[in-house]
Amino acid sequence: MPENIDIEKRNYLRTSLGCQLSVSSKDMPVLPVTALNVSASGIYCVSSRSIGELTRVDLLLRVDDGDEIPARAVVIREEQLSDGSYGLGLFFTKISEDGRTTIIEYTSNLLDN
Repeated sequence: MPENIDIEKRNYLRTSLGCQLSVSSKDMPVLPVTALNVSASGIYCVSSRSIGELTRVDLLLRVDDGDEIPARAVVIREEQLSDGSYGLGLFFTKISEDGRTTIIEYTSNLLDN
């Protein structure tokens, strides 16, 4: 196999998006963040402050101005960006099947357009 081919190891399609997202935990108030991409297994977003790796958070996601999708996630990656904000990789630990299906349909529809 040629060395320059990247093999996607994700279980679900990940796509860029602009959606509304808020993050909270028992130790912090609700924090609005900017979602950059999403898949049915997680989301990458930018926050104005550090949350900390392995922190469990509650999410409220809204794609395409549709229904709100509540979920729980854990911060699996956090990196400070050049502008002082933080990039957060969140892995869903609890999300309804309806919510996961909505995300799968949303990401699939973006590829079809």
